[in-house]
Amino acid sequence: MSHLVEKMFSVRQMPWMGLIDGVSVLGEYPGTWAEARVPAGLQWEPIADNVYRKTGTKRFEVPQLEPYGMDTNGDVLYKIREVEVVEVPEIEHNADHKHIVRSDTGKILAVNGKGYTIIDNTEMGRILEAVLGTSSNVKYETAGCLDGGKMVWALAMLDEPIQLPGDNSETYPYMAITNRHDGTGACTLRATAVRIVCANTFAASEAEGERSGATFSFRHSKNWKDHVEDAKLAVTGARTQMQRYVELATDLLATPFNETQRERFITAFIPTPPAGAVTERVMGNVIESQDRLRKLFLSETTIHVAHTAYGAFQAAGEYLDHLRGARSVETRFKRTMISPEPGKAKALKLVREIVAAGV
Repeated sequence: MSHLVEKMFSVRQMPWMGLIDGVSVLGEYPGTWAEARVPAGLQWEPIADNVYRKTGTKRFEVPQLEPYGMDTNGDVLYKIREVEVVEVPEIEHNADHKHIVRSDTGKILAVNGKGYTIIDNTEMGRILEAVLGTSSNVKYETAGCLDGGKMVWALAMLDEPIQLPGDNSETYPYMAITNRHDGTGACTLRATAVRIVCANTFAASEAEGERSGATFSFRHSKNWKDHVEDAKLAVTGARTQMQRYVELATDLLATPFNETQRERFITAFIPTPPAGAVTERVMGNVIESQDRLRKLFLSETTIHVAHTAYGAFQAAGEYLDHLRGARSVETRFKRTMISPEPGKAKALKLVREIVAAGV
């Protein structure tokens, strides 16, 4: 499948990538990771399997027989018609590497070195529940499997909504955990803030261009379990980051942003190339993108804050998360929920520069 989603669930509504195969929409939050992994398609485990290498070839002569009669006892007599040479590969166990395969299908997900330690789907849930606790205010919002099992994830909401002055939508802190079973990345916890009305995701530390304690990675090494207690600090980091986001949003909500400033922001955030520097098609795409961003200021998700600097920041976030093109669902998922998004830091910088410059 081009979208790479094998199976996933989302609670009460379709996820950000829209209507696709393999999505279960649940009416209630799963109570535990054991319950959540079923609709997420994560009941299987990544397991290690031996890798073998060819060391040479053995040649055997196999006679091809042809019957030609019977003896006095009635047994068939044969003569050798020809001799066929058969080559059989010689193999040996490659102790320096191992296959990572799915326990349910046997599909090979990766070939990794002997030092690679699997953090399986069960352990991934244990990490999340150890870090967040199993209290009733932790709710599994989405979870699933991408690219045949090479990437799996879960997104848990802390039921601690905040209400910003002048914004009629609730914002929640979330913790996302992603795990790569193909050896290309760590098992990573990351905090983010999600504005539910349009599912915009923001990390205040990224918007400010700073590093916080709200991200923690477990390398696939033998001592990864020793770091679970350290990872619990990510929850503290999540709440600290949420407070920073509240402070940032409150300041932006109190800052007026008029239509002239809005237009300057749109053309600076999606700049128009000089005439003749690009093809008409590219120029048309730029103008179309600017118009999409312009319309977001009038959308039901932004119109009530469009007269503030926060409105410009949110419109840019909604454009980046939902309207900007993406090569695949995995690409969109990673840049909205997991990876740092430099475009949001750029948007905040532009907003502040335009406010500082005045009308």
